[in-house]
Amino acid sequence: MGKRNSQTKLKSRKGIFLYLVFAVSCLLFSCAKDAATPVTGGASVSPSGAAATQPLSSEEPALSQQAQGEYQFRQPTAGEECAEIVISGYGSIFVRLFPEDAPKAVENFVSLAKEGYYDNMKIDRIIADYLLQSGSPDGDSGKSIYGGGFENEISNRLIPARGALCMANFGEDGTNTSQFFLVQTKAEIVRSLADPLENRYHMSLREYFKEAYQTDITEEELKRYELYGGAPWLFGHHTVFGQIYDGFSVLDALMEAKVTSKLKPNPTIRIETVRIFTFAG
Repeated sequence: MGKRNSQTKLKSRKGIFLYLVFAVSCLLFSCAKDAATPVTGGASVSPSGAAATQPLSSEEPALSQQAQGEYQFRQPTAGEECAEIVISGYGSIFVRLFPEDAPKAVENFVSLAKEGYYDNMKIDRIIADYLLQSGSPDGDSGKSIYGGGFENEISNRLIPARGALCMANFGEDGTNTSQFFLVQTKAEIVRSLADPLENRYHMSLREYFKEAYQTDITEEELKRYELYGGAPWLFGHHTVFGQIYDGFSVLDALMEAKVTSKLKPNPTIRIETVRIFTFAG
């Protein structure tokens, strides 16, 4: 199999995730439209059976007034540490960092960014409707300021929601290095996954996450993903250390990039630089 790949855990989940996405493609995409155009509408029914509030199609859920009352999604305030991830040819993604919740991950990311480690680095792979990953020159290993892999930092205040900046790892705790990913999955995709599971396998989303990923999630927690989007199956397995507060359109545009059979962008897409700054307010 060659070199051990830090994308192992995410790869193992990719297959079933993509299967579910394809299984509900008729629900998500209009057959008469381009496959990149999601169907939008009003309120929808969540897997729990309760009505899930769906914002207007022009509104990003994580930027809504409701979201601003939550710790993870609120806009940064003066003095908070943030990062600008500049993607060549696409634009900037602005991220609020969480040093109180993930001090080692933030220190590692900030230190590497300041020394220029991420400058001109390739985007390793893009999985449409799921994530974008980068963080090592060869797309395979990476490094940390601690001289080796470091442990996960899991906070109940932070979830792998749409727009979350997370650490990639080798599929087990203590293997974080420099690789990171941004979650792109929209809320309508999360909401749509329940029907094929319940109809074909007589299994709820919660049961599936617990069986397939050992991720135990409550109904209330699942509703947050149904509202804001994200990858609930990743909670507890990957450190969340940042959240996009500006630049969702750039992230979505990157999902449209052409990729190879190994999900690598073709032509190559690079991070121009990662700039660390203190939010001025």
